[in-house]
Amino acid sequence: MPNVRVTGATPPRSGSNRVMKIDGQDFLEKLAKFPANTFEAKFLRHAMQLGLVKGLVAEELRLLYRASFRAVLCNIAFNGLGGCHGQIKPELEFNRVRLETEFMAARLRFYSCAGWQHLQRTKRLEVQRTFLNVMVADENLRWK
Repeated sequence: MPNVRVTGATPPRSGSNRVMKIDGQDFLEKLAKFPANTFEAKFLRHAMQLGLVKGLVAEELRLLYRASFRAVLCNIAFNGLGGCHGQIKPELEFNRVRLETEFMAARLRFYSCAGWQHLQRTKRLEVQRTFLNVMVADENLRWK
């Protein structure tokens, strides 16, 4: 994969007492090293396409990454896409609840960051649709 060089990253907002790296380059370069079909590479590609590297600082990108990864795990668990051959097993409900709780907490941390607050409404909708979308297929809404 070619080297990723991102310019124009937004520095921390004034008045922020958070300690963070201004340049998200290290984080993005780590993601760029993954094969194209991995979660990490897809996250990077979508973040670049949405221009998030200009609207979010490194720590905010990490928060979005963590929430997005947990959204993927929820989609897998809620829709039987893991190792259960499409079956939603009632005995794994505790695991699904744990994953959902972790996702909601990670999403809330991201929603609380200044970068999210400063994104335009249309950009926030794109971010939600691309990274934070958790859905249960109709056929999985009830136990079989």
